[in-house]
Amino acid sequence: MTTIEIFDAPQGQTLRQRWGHILTLILAIACVGMGVFLRDNALYATVPYNNPQVGISALYPAGWVLDTAGDYVFRVRDLNPTGYKTSLLVDVVPVNQAATTRNILDSLILNRSQTLSTFSVLSQDSITLGENEIPATRMLYTFVFSEQDPFLETIPTVVEGVDVLTIQGGQAIIVSFLTDARDFNDTYPIFEQFLNDLDF
Repeated sequence: MTTIEIFDAPQGQTLRQRWGHILTLILAIACVGMGVFLRDNALYATVPYNNPQVGISALYPAGWVLDTAGDYVFRVRDLNPTGYKTSLLVDVVPVNQAATTRNILDSLILNRSQTLSTFSVLSQDSITLGENEIPATRMLYTFVFSEQDPFLETIPTVVEGVDVLTIQGGQAIIVSFLTDARDFNDTYPIFEQFLNDLDF
């Protein structure tokens, strides 16, 4: 005759199981942290730009395309997304001692209203730039952009832009940010970081 003994199942977890669960949790948290770190490094990586002739240095987003061939000091654009390409632009304009920020802004508004479709100023306010708290004026505006190429017919895009203007050493420094109005809130922090890193 065979005797079968029935024991109750052990209550709780063994020490080895508990350590296995703890180590798995720690590993998962470390992997998520590493993923966030690598993502942030990729998103916020920058490339230095320096132009000693006009005394401007900046850090612009890695992966954006640098252009110095226009009638500006430099421009960088994000060519990855479809539609309107987000741009950062720096221009330097010589001014006389009598010129004021208001004069230069009025000239910008007049020029843009003649060259940009349905150009409209949204607001103007005073800000400070950098650690030295350089006084500047910020102007927000919109316009409508349409492709000029007839083979690339697309729906017109509402573009939202920001100009930051300051007068330093006999020249007006104009920093511009242009992006699709639908992406403005998401991409504006890139412009804020660009302004913080800009040196002139």
